[in-house]
Amino acid sequence: MTGLVVGLVVTGLLMSLVGSFAPVFAAEAYVVGVALAQPPPVALAVAGAVVVGQTLGKAAVLASVRAAPRWAPVRAVRVAVARGAQGQAGGADAWWSGLAARTAAWVGPVQRWTARAMGRPAAPLVVVLSGAVGLPPLLAVTVCAGSSRMRGGAFVAACAAGRSVRMGALAVAPGLLAGGALLL
Repeated sequence: MTGLVVGLVVTGLLMSLVGSFAPVFAAEAYVVGVALAQPPPVALAVAGAVVVGQTLGKAAVLASVRAAPRWAPVRAVRVAVARGAQGQAGGADAWWSGLAARTAAWVGPVQRWTARAMGRPAAPLVVVLSGAVGLPPLLAVTVCAGSSRMRGGAFVAACAAGRSVRMGALAVAPGLLAGGALLL
């Protein structure tokens, strides 16, 4: 591989890894840009690097969500939310406790529903669909999966499968369009 190709692959890997935590980089645009400027094998190599980077990043998010209940700041927020939901705080904390009570009332049913949905046998299909289509957003699905009983290995495999479909299609689409295969 030439230096340019190695640079494109490494850039795709690092960019997608960082973009897994916060959507600051458009990995799809990068793959399409490489596919327009480079031959298909290079575009597929970049797409593969993007899939690896995004899957590693989402696995780290999943692990963080699962570890978060043990973190002191998260425990403090949960205590404040519980205190607000029970109406025990007063004085200067009245605004915070009211907000916490409203948030707990809204988040509770949503959290229970997502935990049940992601705990079902079809949960990996939701992750594959999210990774391939982008709806629901993969970051949101990752957070829901982190608070569910879904196995980490199943999540990683489903995430990689969904992202492979999406990035692979984006890597080959410009070549197909240029060849006239998809033109009407």
